[in-house]
Amino acid sequence: MEQEQDFYNRGLEKAQAGDFAGAVREFDRVLRINPQCVEAYYKRGRCRFELGDRTGAIADYNQALQLQPEKTEIYLSRGLTKLALKDPAGALADAEQSLKINNNLAAAYSLQGTAYRRLGNLSAAIASFKQAANIYLTEKDKQNCQRCIDNITEIQAEQNRIQSALATHTNFYYQTLQKVQRGELKEAWEDLNWFIQTDPNDAQAYSYRGMVLSKLGYHQQAITDLNKALQLNPQNLQAYCYRGMVRIEMGDYGGAINDCDRSLQIDPNYIDAYIYRGNAHYKFGNHRLAIEDYSRVIKERLDDPQAYYQRATARLDFEDLQGAIDDYQQAANIYFNRENWQQYRVALDQIKKVQSRRKPWQRKNSAAFSDRGKSASLTELQNTLIKMVGGYRDIAERLVNLARYKYPGMAEEWYWEKAIRDLESDRTD
Repeated sequence: MEQEQDFYNRGLEKAQAGDFAGAVREFDRVLRINPQCVEAYYKRGRCRFELGDRTGAIADYNQALQLQPEKTEIYLSRGLTKLALKDPAGALADAEQSLKINNNLAAAYSLQGTAYRRLGNLSAAIASFKQAANIYLTEKDKQNCQRCIDNITEIQAEQNRIQSALATHTNFYYQTLQKVQRGELKEAWEDLNWFIQTDPNDAQAYSYRGMVLSKLGYHQQAITDLNKALQLNPQNLQAYCYRGMVRIEMGDYGGAINDCDRSLQIDPNYIDAYIYRGNAHYKFGNHRLAIEDYSRVIKERLDDPQAYYQRATARLDFEDLQGAIDDYQQAANIYFNRENWQQYRVALDQIKKVQSRRKPWQRKNSAAFSDRGKSASLTELQNTLIKMVGGYRDIAERLVNLARYKYPGMAEEWYWEKAIRDLESDRTD
């Protein structure tokens, strides 16, 4: 026991003198005598850290914590080592473990603040450094208190720079998209070229330039830009959708659907992906799937006239003439309310074209169908259909379910009206 203490003391002396390699050898001797000596593992870990042996230091700290898991200074030393190994998440876990043991530990809050800062969570970092500064102030540790205040000041300045950059980016993108909407595609393309020269790692800029190139007809160059955007940010939902749009233009409908699916895997509520996927399904001839996607868009954007217009077109090709008329009319109503007279007239013209395709008996039944839909309740419609099929509710339900399958996204009354109309049409034939 006396020899163990001698080796340990010599290790401390050598560490204090800066002879870390010699200190490690002394602590090795201690551990050969007593493999359960927590302090020897801890001190050897600190010496290994000073020698640049980060992995060896972590191993010693792990061993010490297995023997004495409540020792906060070991968690803090291991956390600092993890920071040196570029593992801020691991450092944060060690800081939080220390605070579970002692929630009034300034060094733990300081480590937590540094880890949060490395992880990019600047607000949390400021909160941690404030907590550390308050404790240091109570302990009258002026130097460490000032160090925390300096960190807070630096982080706040960093936040201001980031917010300023984001505001600049947002304003630039807004101005660029305004040019795209006005049809000033060449000007928008030139602006994005300049922006990418100033920041060649901005994924959003590549995404927008890819979209502009597609509108200019340069599909291969557009794909190159969109691939670059996804390389820089694999979670860029917009880039997947834009690439899907380009693939539709290139006739690769299956590839477009895959891109939209990948976007929806990241965020199932990204509505633009349903628009582009609906377009791809429509081009692919999958009209029912296109209708489902457009219906999802309409559910979230009731005032989107283009979604109604696209669903109307899909319903028209699906031979749902009345459904197409209803959707074209809804689009026309929205354009009318917005005083967009050009698109309003386009929608009305489409209604006239669909009506001209219908046979006289279809127009007659449609008028009756429309009048009935305005006045009849769901119960009245159900009773009407059940009577028409001889009182068999199960047969009526099957007819309604068939309408639900063919025409997703409509109101319940619409399905019962549709079944009644189809049955009347069959009897007329």
